Amino acid sequence: MKKTLLIAAAALVAGVVSTQAQVYSANVVGYANVVLAGAPTAQAYTLIANPLDDGNGNILTNIIGGLPAGSSITTWAGTVYNTAIGKTAAGWPATAGISLPPGVGFFVKNGKASPVSPPYTNTFVGSVVVLAGANATNSLALGYNLVGSQIPFAGDAIADPNINLGGTLPRQSSLTSWNAGAQLFDTAIGKTAAGWPSGATFNIAVGQGFFVKEGLFPTNWVQTLP
Repeated sequence: MKKTLLIAAAALVAGVVSTQAQVYSANVVGYANVVLAGAPTAQAYTLIANPLDDGNGNILTNIIGGLPAGSSITTWAGTVYNTAIGKTAAGWPATAGISLPPGVGFFVKNGKASPVSPPYTNTFVGSVVVLAGANATNSLALGYNLVGSQIPFAGDAIADPNINLGGTLPRQSSLTSWNAGAQLFDTAIGKTAAGWPSGATFNIAVGQGFFVKEGLFPTNWVQTLP
């Protein structure tokens, strides 16, 4: 993925900046703009992940609280989705005080169909979860995991060593992304004993969520900040 801007005062995060996410960082602190689909129909879901630690618990209402009325957040419980948390004209309910730290994927429904909600840009502000040279670990359970990169990298999750997912996952694993334009899941890409399919790519953007299926055993997905 083309990287368009990277401004540094010290050590920098390779791959932090992408054309889709517009990430600006002067070392490991900064912000990331993530665009949420609008609602020309009854659905406007985008699958995202918090790319930065806000230092204050990463509470839903702090990191993505400015969504319009009619919006909702849906998280994954390991085998099923949790009940959606919806925002009304009166604001978010008490149940919106959940934590959405880096590495956790979740669905965002932006507004409602009538009146139409335009695309919404959410700005995540905070720091990368680890210091340069340190590791971030996302524990992947057997079965489906709704995740995102804990470090704000953009690129091919299968081949990019910074993302470090393609070689980490065992056979019988798969990767599945959400197509916000078509409002459906893309075809899953599976890994066999022979490896990933020839020429297979799984490009992710900063702040993107996706499903990882673990077919054999739990796995630790470890990433290192250069």
